[in-house]
Amino acid sequence: MLKEISKKQLSELKSILNQIVDSDYSRTIGVLENSTIGRHVRHILEFYECLFISNTSDIICYDDRKRNLLLEKNVRFVCDYIDEIIDYIEKADVNKRLLLKCKYEGSEKTMETSLFREMTYNIEHTVHHLAIIRIAISSELKYIDLSGTFGYADSTIQFLKQSKN
Repeated sequence: MLKEISKKQLSELKSILNQIVDSDYSRTIGVLENSTIGRHVRHILEFYECLFISNTSDIICYDDRKRNLLLEKNVRFVCDYIDEIIDYIEKADVNKRLLLKCKYEGSEKTMETSLFREMTYNIEHTVHHLAIIRIAISSELKYIDLSGTFGYADSTIQFLKQSKN
């Protein structure tokens, strides 16, 4: 189930990105506090990268992201990268045990976790940033066709369905 939700979110993101030109993807947008859609997308993808791609051990640390600026600028590159992440998700063993390393104010802590728990975290992290991206698109990039639920949490989607009944 988690794999399907992650893949769905990333596929929806890719669908939106296929409609956007690089110049709009990388330009600053006021409602984003002069950040860019590209920065939010990079942030999403680098959390997945920490979990799957650059994780050659059983230790994960979201603080050690590469911060690849190409992910902020080149939509084609990003779409290919999303496909790569989806491949990793499909092959993932959600029962794998991991250690999560966190760094706060110069102190480092390590705790036990699992791929299942970290995928859940990435789903919630992703929907948070997709919601922000939705606001930016709705505000300034009206030529992009947003799906009805892009950027909505699953609980919100379920609530809206129940409210219609």
